Amino acid sequence: MITEWGRRNLKVILEPIAGVFRALHITPNVITLLGFLLNVVAAYLIVIDQVFWGGVVFLVAAGADAIDGTLARQLGIRNKFGAFWDSTLDRLSESIIIMAIAYRFAVAGEVMAVMIAFLALVASFLVSYTRSRGEGIGIDVKVGVGTRVERFIIMAVALLFSGFYENLLLIALLLIVILAGITVLQRMWVVYKVTHETSSEESGADEVK
Repeated sequence: MITEWGRRNLKVILEPIAGVFRALHITPNVITLLGFLLNVVAAYLIVIDQVFWGGVVFLVAAGADAIDGTLARQLGIRNKFGAFWDSTLDRLSESIIIMAIAYRFAVAGEVMAVMIAFLALVASFLVSYTRSRGEGIGIDVKVGVGTRVERFIIMAVALLFSGFYENLLLIALLLIVILAGITVLQRMWVVYKVTHETSSEESGADEVK
């Protein structure tokens, strides 16, 4: 997965930066909030037709999102609120970017494009929801071809290069719908498989008794 590759290969960059924030006594939760606020700025830039600069700020915000986790590990912080805070603001950040793009389509009168943006938003939320529900019943559900990292890469490329091809944002949203949709199905299959295997084992144990 791209997520695991990034953690391994970007560690040499993220660790020193996180060390600076550590020395300044800035907490991971503050960095998470900073990342969210940067995404708000990125969304505003997209709305006012500064899509390229919105993409630049979007990249910076992603850096903050990567650093907060690294800093938390350096500090040995493993609290439940931090995980909840990070996950919640991640969802809000992704939502506000997609909503900004949907606004552009709405202003241009592109109804179908707005619907695709809505589907991308729903699919992205379902990716997170299926993982959360899976973990809620004790199943690790991190599989998928359209996790947040993959969706981020698609969106970043689209924002930075949409000036060269006007339909790039729409294509990016379509890709997110497809990949996130596949990921939801993958995670549903994993949960189905594990729960049915568990049920079979329990039935076998009851028969032995």
